[in-house]
Amino acid sequence: MLPASVVVIRGDDLIIEMINDSNLIYWGKSREQVLGRRFLDVLPDLANQPFAGQLRRVMQTGEIIDVKESPVLFTMADGSLRETFVDYTYQPLQDLLGNTNRVLVMSFEITDRVKSRQLLEQYTEALGNLNESLSEVNDSLVKSEKRFKYFIEEAPVAIGVLQGQQLILETANSKILEVWGKNTDIIGLPLALALPELNGQPFLEILDHVFATGISRYVNEINAFLQHDGEVKELFFNVAYKAVSGLDGAVSDILIVAADVTEQVNARKAMEETMRHFRDLADLVPAKISNIQPNGEVTFYNQQWLDFAGMDFEALQSFGYDQMIHPDEVDGFHNGLQKAATERRAHIAEMRFKNRHGEYIWHLNVVSPSYDEYGNLKMWVGSTTDIQALKEEDQRKMDFVSMLSHELKTPITSIKAHVQMALRLLGRETNTPSIQKLNSSFDRIDKLLVQLTSMIGDMLDLSRLDAGRMDLSTESFAIDALIQEIVDDFRISNPQHVFDVTVHATVVINADRGRIGQVLINLIANLIKYSPNSKKVDIDLSTANNRVQIAVRDYGIGIEQKEQQRIFERFYRVDGKNEKFFGGFGIGLFLAHGIITQHGGTISVESEVGGGTTFRVHLLLNSLSAGTAITS
Repeated sequence: MLPASVVVIRGDDLIIEMINDSNLIYWGKSREQVLGRRFLDVLPDLANQPFAGQLRRVMQTGEIIDVKESPVLFTMADGSLRETFVDYTYQPLQDLLGNTNRVLVMSFEITDRVKSRQLLEQYTEALGNLNESLSEVNDSLVKSEKRFKYFIEEAPVAIGVLQGQQLILETANSKILEVWGKNTDIIGLPLALALPELNGQPFLEILDHVFATGISRYVNEINAFLQHDGEVKELFFNVAYKAVSGLDGAVSDILIVAADVTEQVNARKAMEETMRHFRDLADLVPAKISNIQPNGEVTFYNQQWLDFAGMDFEALQSFGYDQMIHPDEVDGFHNGLQKAATERRAHIAEMRFKNRHGEYIWHLNVVSPSYDEYGNLKMWVGSTTDIQALKEEDQRKMDFVSMLSHELKTPITSIKAHVQMALRLLGRETNTPSIQKLNSSFDRIDKLLVQLTSMIGDMLDLSRLDAGRMDLSTESFAIDALIQEIVDDFRISNPQHVFDVTVHATVVINADRGRIGQVLINLIANLIKYSPNSKKVDIDLSTANNRVQIAVRDYGIGIEQKEQQRIFERFYRVDGKNEKFFGGFGIGLFLAHGIITQHGGTISVESEVGGGTTFRVHLLLNSLSAGTAITS
């Protein structure tokens, strides 16, 4: 009847000799299954556990073994393990002869107590770990809160936290106080009291809606009128009102993040106002104004362009700038833009644009590049002026000049013939003072007729050049021989001048010999005319890079730098010079430039005021015979 489990084990074979009910219940056996049988046959699960060995040791040594909380494992019928815990004592028993051959085993199952204690230890350990984690979390939260407050305070944008439906200002960094024009005294007040000037403005209504719906709100460039030192200022903000929910899921706070964009808004408004003025001004001027992006997209046409094309802006933008240009001039326009962008200058060209009636009208088109602060091309600004009337007037002038030149040549030729005949007749008369005077007069008339014939020829060439009808009669000839012929003529007509000619080689070119001679005569005549106090002209012929260079230099008055850029323009004459003394109409150099350009060559000028002038002509070389430089 003992509550403890009791069993008596006998001999080395560990025969179960006696067992009580408590022990049978613990083992889960009946009395018939265990009495008289070997311990390990009844409980084979315990073979690898210490109990059998301990029993034999007690019978061999007579010692008492007392074990607390020993685990005992049983294999159940379904193959699972049952873990139990017992306190047991092995007490040796002696027979009548004093031999120890039995062991009294008394055990108490304490499984529930051990597992409860283990569970408690686990809970205790987990609680300790949780407390440690909580401590770390609390420490982290404290640091995070400090960091969060620091970030809020140091943030470059305005940040504030409104608590509850009353919108109590719980947190406000220095930036938001600055833009509000307030100090820390307003913290803890409802926003309506902290900023009474918001009454009648939309902010309180927006915040109430965010709190009621939980839907955050983002507003860009909203204007606010705020008190700053007694003065009401209009400021602009990009604002985010973020609803923050509590543990119950309901909105508890509203986070305000605002960026002051007043300067940007005011700058943009000023820019927009400037753009309006620009557009109004652009619509008033008679020229056609346009803005073109580097990718070719046109972002602005003024009213003059729209009226000219007969379209609104969207239609003209879709139609395309290139579609307005005469097809023959599109490639030249784009090539000119690329060169202008490289050289960072305006592109200027006479071009034809199609009007609303499909007619191509001549314009002077000036397209200037505009750059940003980093030097990158930002856009092109175009100014296009109608010059159709000027073109037509120029054409009428050219037609008139051509007609007049042709009409004048016949009477001049006749006059020259009569003068020549008169000179021959006078040569037969007695050489009296009267005859000498007549001879002198007729000689002067003859020279003037030569100048007049040359002038008429220039005017004819000018009209041909403008009309694109100046034909070239090319042939191969020695340019050095042509130079020598021309210089010899100048030596006869200008005996007071010294002409130094340096030829480095015999050079053959393929060109219009008469036109090249006309250019050289024009250049040398100009040098003689503009060097009244110098009687020396140098002519140098050289070659380099498959080109021939002719350099003609005087030692006269020179040309200012600003005038060198325009000296080859039609009818341009150097300012500040005595027109009566120097004469001329300013077409000689224009014609020279046109002739050399038509040959595929170049002509340039180098000059210094008071230091003389050098003209350089470059032409393609046909052949070259090298030799020692010849100076004459």
